[in-house]
Amino acid sequence: MLKAPTFVGAFFSEAMAYRLDNEQIGFPDPRLAESDGFLAVGGTLEPLWLLNAYYMGIFPWYDDEDGDPYWYSLDPRMVLKPQDFRLSRSLERTIRSKRFEVHIDTCFREVMERCAAVERPGQTAGSWISGNFIEAYCRLHEDGFAHSFETFLDGKLVGGLYGVSLCDFFSGESMFHTERDASKVAFARMVDFAAAHGFRFIDAQQPTNHLASLGAKPMPREEFLSMLESNDLKKTYRGRWKSNTVTLLIGGNEGDRVSLLMQAIIEIASRIGTVSAASSLYETEPWGFEAEQNFLNQALVVDTDLSPEEVLKEALAIEKDLGRIRPSEDKNPFSAPNPPFSVLRSPFSVKKYSSRPMDIDLIFYNNDIVDTPALQLPHPRMHLRRFVLQPLAQIMPDKIHPKFRKTISQLLAECTDEGVVKEYF
Repeated sequence: MLKAPTFVGAFFSEAMAYRLDNEQIGFPDPRLAESDGFLAVGGTLEPLWLLNAYYMGIFPWYDDEDGDPYWYSLDPRMVLKPQDFRLSRSLERTIRSKRFEVHIDTCFREVMERCAAVERPGQTAGSWISGNFIEAYCRLHEDGFAHSFETFLDGKLVGGLYGVSLCDFFSGESMFHTERDASKVAFARMVDFAAAHGFRFIDAQQPTNHLASLGAKPMPREEFLSMLESNDLKKTYRGRWKSNTVTLLIGGNEGDRVSLLMQAIIEIASRIGTVSAASSLYETEPWGFEAEQNFLNQALVVDTDLSPEEVLKEALAIEKDLGRIRPSEDKNPFSAPNPPFSVLRSPFSVKKYSSRPMDIDLIFYNNDIVDTPALQLPHPRMHLRRFVLQPLAQIMPDKIHPKFRKTISQLLAECTDEGVVKEYF
C-alpha cells in the first residue's frame, strides 16, 4: 500500500537539490526542482519509492556509481491524451497489414534490456537504464504496476516500450525498435489500451519531436501536477495485462434481467478473459420491435488472449447456456445468426429482432477492423444506436473508432437515435 507522499530529507547544496533519507520514503514538492527538472538524489528504487514518486509527478532518470537514484520533475512535461493521438495513414496501413504481432507483458525484462542497449545522442548506450533500474522495474512488473508492449515479426522481438501504470494514467519510460515502425506499432497499441480502459493521459515525460508527431503536447508542470490532484489509487489496473482487449455489450429483456447479466459476466470472466471495466446498467426500449419488457444493457471491457473468432464462439455459447434460442436451421437467411455473405451486404436485407434473455455483441477488438461473413468489427451499427454508445461513453469516452476516427463521446453527440436510454443502476 502506498504511503502518504511526504518529504524527509536535507538540502543538498552541491547539486542545488535535496538529499533524501534512504530509511524513510518521502520527496520534496516537485515545484522545487531546478530548471532542468533535477529535484533530489538518494532514496532507493524499491517499489514503494517508485510508486510514491510517480504518484507525485516525479521519476528517476539515472543512478550514480553508488546506486543513488536521481529524481526529476520536468517543466514542461510531455503529455498525450488518448483522444489527441495522431495515427498517420502510413502507420495505419502498417498496423492493418498485420505484419507485426503485438503482445503485452510477455517479455518485460527483455524489452528493458533492449531499451538499455539503444544508442542515444549525447550519452553512452543505455547509460541511464542501469542494471539497478532493470532489477527495480522488473520487481515493479512482478507487483503488477510496470508493463511492456511488445512488437514481434516472425516470432522475433523487434520493438516495444515499457512504463508504469498507476491510478488512471500510464507513464512511458523508454522504447526501442530494430524494424521500421515497430516501436510506433507498440505505441499505438498502448494508446488504444489506455483509451479502452479509461486512462486520462499518458505521461511521456520529456518533450521530443517524435512524441509531438504522435500528438503529445508539452504541458506546464503546474498544470500537470493539477491533473495529479485527482489521482485515485482504486483505479489502478494492477496485474498482468493480457494481449488483447475486447469490448462487449451484453443485454436482455426476458427473465430476471439483473441476475442474467451477472451470470453472463461470471461466464465471460471464466471463458473469455478478465473483466477490467463495466458500465452502469442502462434500461432501453426494444430496438426495432415491440415487447412487454425493456432491455437492460451493460458495456464491458474484457482483456483476453483469445482471437476475435474464439471470443465470438464463446459469446454464442454463453448466450445459449443462459437460455437464448437461435434458429437451428437456416430457414430464413435474413434471421440467421450468421447470414450469408451476400445477405449481410444486401441493401434490402432486414434483420428481424425479438425478445431474448441474453445478447452478447462484440463491439471492438483492440483497434482491429474485421470483415468476414461471420464477424464484422467494429460493430457495423454501433454508431447508430444510443443504447450502445451511452454505456460505452461512460467507461471509454476517448476510445477512437478506427474507421470514423472519432471518439465515442463524439459519436454519441452526433447520434440521431432518439431511443430513451436511462441509467438503471
